[in-house]
Amino acid sequence: MHKHQLFIVLMVCLAIATMNMAIAGVTGTVLFRADFENDKGDNDLAKWVPDNKGQIWKVEDFPGSGKGLNQTVEGCGISGNTPLPGTEEFSDGIIQLDMSWRDDDSWGIILRQSAADKGYLVVFGYNETPAVVVALLDEGCAETGKCLDQTACENGGKELVQKEHSLFKIGDDRKGTGTQDLSVVYTGVIEAKGDSIKVWYHERGKAKGDPVVEITDTTHKKGQVGVWHESQGDCMIDNVVVRTFDDDTAVDAEDKLATSWAAIRSAY
Repeated sequence: MHKHQLFIVLMVCLAIATMNMAIAGVTGTVLFRADFENDKGDNDLAKWVPDNKGQIWKVEDFPGSGKGLNQTVEGCGISGNTPLPGTEEFSDGIIQLDMSWRDDDSWGIILRQSAADKGYLVVFGYNETPAVVVALLDEGCAETGKCLDQTACENGGKELVQKEHSLFKIGDDRKGTGTQDLSVVYTGVIEAKGDSIKVWYHERGKAKGDPVVEITDTTHKKGQVGVWHESQGDCMIDNVVVRTFDDDTAVDAEDKLATSWAAIRSAY
């Protein structure tokens, strides 16, 4: 083999090894993943059982990424959580999902839930409340069949934190101007590490930037993850993943989160 060819082979091998090391150091243990492109594994609707019996999930076309999950019924009375099986022991890790809207209310994630009223709620607010909210289930937040304003968990003082995002223009009435036709997809990322919870919220495919919210709270250490919604009629989610950290994972790196998702997607 010529020296030039040998050099190319060595460089390719080095690149592959480096990529594999990066993925191995980031992915951790995947507890749950769903992209709804088939009915296997966590894509199976039999695993998506809402706490609210009035809620109906349906697999439909999702903008820009094949299939997704549509929450088909609207109204505060059908608000609630869908616990994700296999995440009961979640403590530290990454939770991520894509979201799109045909309504003005909120998607959210429940994490570290050990009882109906024990755990955290992270809200990805939209036009009704264009903010990220972190709240405790212990305060009655995310009560099944109620919107957040009915439990004083948005603009009501029970929140651990509520901070407006800058995804789109916010009017003088503090309402958002985001599209409600599934034309734009947003990604939500939650990083839970010890007593720290960081939340990113950005348009899919664009730079994640700094966390919208970063808090420290010691109330809950471990428990189940779920997808929560507030009166989200005909709104959709896709690419849902819950994973733990490896011991050596650098949890703040934008490129490592992207690498992790690429690795997860390649498993389908």
